[in-house]
Amino acid sequence: MNATRQDIPETPRTGWAGRAALVALSLSVGLAAGEGLLRAADFSYYWALARLPHPVTGWAPPAGAVAWQDVEGRALVRINGSGLRGPERPQEKPSGSLRVAVLGDSFVEAVQVALEDTFPAVLERALSGCEALVGRPVEVINFGVSGYGTAQELLTFRSRVRAFRPDLVVLAFFPGNDLVENVRALDADPLRPYFRLDQGQLTLDEGFRQGVDYRRRVSPPGRAWSWLLRHSRLVQAAVKAWDLTRLRLGAGGGPRGPLDEPGVDERVYREPGDPLWAEAWAVTEALVVRTAREVRAEGADFLLATLSTGAQVHPDAWFRAEFARTHGSADLLYPERRLLALAEREGFPAVGLAGELAELAALSGAWLHGFPNSLPGIGHWNRDGHRLAGELLAHTVCRLGLGLRQGAGQDR
Repeated sequence: MNATRQDIPETPRTGWAGRAALVALSLSVGLAAGEGLLRAADFSYYWALARLPHPVTGWAPPAGAVAWQDVEGRALVRINGSGLRGPERPQEKPSGSLRVAVLGDSFVEAVQVALEDTFPAVLERALSGCEALVGRPVEVINFGVSGYGTAQELLTFRSRVRAFRPDLVVLAFFPGNDLVENVRALDADPLRPYFRLDQGQLTLDEGFRQGVDYRRRVSPPGRAWSWLLRHSRLVQAAVKAWDLTRLRLGAGGGPRGPLDEPGVDERVYREPGDPLWAEAWAVTEALVVRTAREVRAEGADFLLATLSTGAQVHPDAWFRAEFARTHGSADLLYPERRLLALAEREGFPAVGLAGELAELAALSGAWLHGFPNSLPGIGHWNRDGHRLAGELLAHTVCRLGLGLRQGAGQDR
């Protein structure tokens, strides 16, 4: 006998709330599985969490962060409890030790190479062989933060470095973009503090703290997003995908020529041709001099070290000359020579690494900038670049006896 419609029980229909719960459950399971797979694969992305908002310098890496950087070179980056790349260091200087603080940007933080291959680490090892330091412990503390300009480095000295009581402070100046980053009109980073010159006096402009970007980042939703960036590998993966997409789109037109690299303004290789670049040089020189004076006022020695761009240290001298001609430069080392002249006028020591690295690169034929997963000859120093820079700096520090003069190199 055939069942009638009334005899067949109806399956309960799932309402919208049930369907939403099912979708939410499925999504949660999928996200949890993706998060687990990424963690099992040891995936992380340092650039997703490298710019935690900071009330003095605009941003800083979060203390205790650990993540991979593999966009240019590859290294596991560990930020210690003080918010610095390197081993934990107590603020109180160990008795009898020589303590060196290095200020700078991404060339100092150097997340493109392993920690032991960074030039501050090389400097620490090389100084241990200095005759004047035999048997004396040496500490080199890396205060570098990617993206910083000279203004932020001065503020870092005031707010953080002084507490560590260094005997020597090295200010590492990258000519490729430090000038640009020192003037709001050329840079306009919404999270960056700037100084301006008013009748020859430096005046701090901290307007970033009132800006929309900073206030959004320190708001409750902004802090929640920062937490997600640090703790979720899925969020880090999404940020990395977005960053790589932007990089590809930005390079869509192709480079203007060999060694023309993003982030380096070729106008730095020649004398300023307009009032804005004249202002950039004036502000930058004033910041370097102010940093030297404040360091010395604390009883420490000061050393200015000018770093290199890829074009300045290309191993082919003919190529360097052709690059300079193309960009209207009489001398690619113009920024280095100008800063060395400033140091001589103001009476503080300085070392120009670009000129010496160019000679070493020409002799060996080695690329000192660039990595297998990026373009050769441009970008940050590779392992060879860091090794040579650290050794040259150690030679300068040892030869000049920096950190060893009366009032420096002693427990204060």
